[in-house]
Amino acid sequence: MPDMLDWSAGLPEVTLPGGAVLIAEGEVHGLLYVLVDGAVEVSRAGSTLRVVDEPGAVFGEMSALLGGPATATVRAVRQTRLRRSDDGPGFLRANPAVTHAVATMLAQRLDVMTGFLVDLRHQYADRADGLGMLDTVLDSLRHHQSRAVEPGSEREPDAPY
Repeated sequence: MPDMLDWSAGLPEVTLPGGAVLIAEGEVHGLLYVLVDGAVEVSRAGSTLRVVDEPGAVFGEMSALLGGPATATVRAVRQTRLRRSDDGPGFLRANPAVTHAVATMLAQRLDVMTGFLVDLRHQYADRADGLGMLDTVLDSLRHHQSRAVEPGSEREPDAPY
């Protein structure tokens, strides 16, 4: 997202050492970060999802848009320079081009995830356990508009996601 570097040029920069946590999963923070250089690791529930080193990548967007706690932990892998908005929701409201770019990125993620779920649905259509519930999951994604979601699993139905 090279344009994101241009759009975020007015934000203050921060430099964090390797190992520093930018965003902690479950924390309500309101921050939005744009990667200038370096690398960060994104993890959820202790499982690494991705290491990101692409300048212009955005972090904190889910929390900023949903107005809730962070959905993942973001930690600097090595010395990392970022631009930071202390008011992520306000920054998004004031910058429609940024909001559109973030919405596009989130739509791409959702498209990939939905494709993955459909693939799993085909593989496990004959199962009666949790894996057989993919029809229910896909149906809820298709019809979900703005209702609150209570995630869970057969293994941990009441886990603090």
